[in-house]
Amino acid sequence: MTGHATRRTLPTLAEVLALPEFAAAAPEVVHGDPASCVIRWVHSSEVYEMGSLLQGGELLLTTGLGLHGHSRRAQAAYVDALADAGLSALALELGRTFGEIPAPVLEAARRRDLPLIALHRVVPFVTLVEAFHELLLRRRVASLRRGELIWQELLGAVLDRRGLPELLAAVAALAGCPAHLVATDGRLVASATPDGPVAASGRLDPEGRGWLAHPVSVHGQLWGTLLLAGRRTARRAAVLERAATAVALELLRTGDLADRDRMAQALIQDLLSGRAIPADELTGRGELAGLSLTPGRPVFGLAVAVERRASAHAIRAEAAAAIRAAFGPCLVAEVDHDVLAVAAAPDGEEELRARLGTIAGELGRGHVLLAVAAGAPGEVTALGRSLTEAREAVGIARRLGARNRVLLSRDVGVHRLLVRLDRDVELGWFLREQLGPLLDYDAAHGTDLVRTLDAYLAHGLSKTGAAAALGIRRQTLYNRLARIEAVVGVLPLADHERRTALSLALLAWRLRTGLDPTNRASSR
Repeated sequence: MTGHATRRTLPTLAEVLALPEFAAAAPEVVHGDPASCVIRWVHSSEVYEMGSLLQGGELLLTTGLGLHGHSRRAQAAYVDALADAGLSALALELGRTFGEIPAPVLEAARRRDLPLIALHRVVPFVTLVEAFHELLLRRRVASLRRGELIWQELLGAVLDRRGLPELLAAVAALAGCPAHLVATDGRLVASATPDGPVAASGRLDPEGRGWLAHPVSVHGQLWGTLLLAGRRTARRAAVLERAATAVALELLRTGDLADRDRMAQALIQDLLSGRAIPADELTGRGELAGLSLTPGRPVFGLAVAVERRASAHAIRAEAAAAIRAAFGPCLVAEVDHDVLAVAAAPDGEEELRARLGTIAGELGRGHVLLAVAAGAPGEVTALGRSLTEAREAVGIARRLGARNRVLLSRDVGVHRLLVRLDRDVELGWFLREQLGPLLDYDAAHGTDLVRTLDAYLAHGLSKTGAAAALGIRRQTLYNRLARIEAVVGVLPLADHERRTALSLALLAWRLRTGLDPTNRASSR
């Protein structure tokens, strides 16, 4: 029970705001539903580029100092970056930097459905963080005691071989509400009320019912969903998480598995592990999982990345349908936050890009899609490399805050190379050698010279294109370029080697910071 082992102890935003320390800050909910927003951690920061430093699930406290002096576009981009990183809620203290929440921040929060809180009184942020930490400790201790009793009851039902209907009945009795088990294809597998099991038939669509749901995974592969037909309480959340594990154990015991999906998941994970798999083993395992991997027929790996607030397993079925519509039979798996697939390659790069674009268009209608990427097509024995390339490409799209990107792995070949060197001390020295004076100047004066140079080079030394990307006037750009030359000396950008070195350094800087001059520009 490690996948969601701590989530049952996490408080809602409403519970956090009700703490005396938070109440003293006179919080006003400007947007969002605090009762449905779960907080994993409370963090404070005035850094504008905070999105790339978050892990998801945080309540971010800020005075807005990092937004001061930025354009409307940059303020909205700040909120977008936080939402992309999976932030749960944003709290802005009023009075120090802003008298009211800036309109672009409010509009972006509403557009991204990011809960937004205004703090009308000054309370030290460290006091708020400590109060949340104490709340978390209290909840975890209480949850451990309650959870142990629940788990003993459910495990007993599995060990006593009572069967799936009786296990669901135990779940319903512990939760005090009806329980339903639904397969990934929508089939209702088992159902029970607190009084006992009931007949299960047909399909169940829980959308819009407000029920509690938890994925049921077997061998790391999504098998279905466990539903509780009642409002969320701490006890029901504890029952639901443990019951999902108990149901998975019962499915393993009875052998009621979606075998092809499980085999596809296992094969893709083995390919990603780097283990050398003989061609005949690949062909046999692919056939069993539902895809004919014929020697001589080009195949490729594909990756789909969505924002972290929408988990990959939630869109796996949609992604599988879109991929099959575009490429025919395929193998699909969910690994971490990405959906990965293996399919037969079409003829030609143009056709491959077109079909990837179709998938992006289909998935982008219902989700914040970051990227759809393909590794290089090739022989079956090169599948592991192709999958890795595709996954690296969408990982780079995540780091750069991309939206709806359609990529072939070679489109970001230099980025992939730099990512692999990211922890090498030599790359750090190279960055300092090429950009050190500009980085130091920006840090000391709060300017945007590094980002300006990045935009200028990225747009082929076009002053018009760079100014438009940065959202500034051309005269402002001229002034910045003059300041850059004053800091580092005349830049012989016509020199191919100098321009290449700067471009590589700026790509590495962009990957490390997550900044992109085309969508996170300021107006300093």
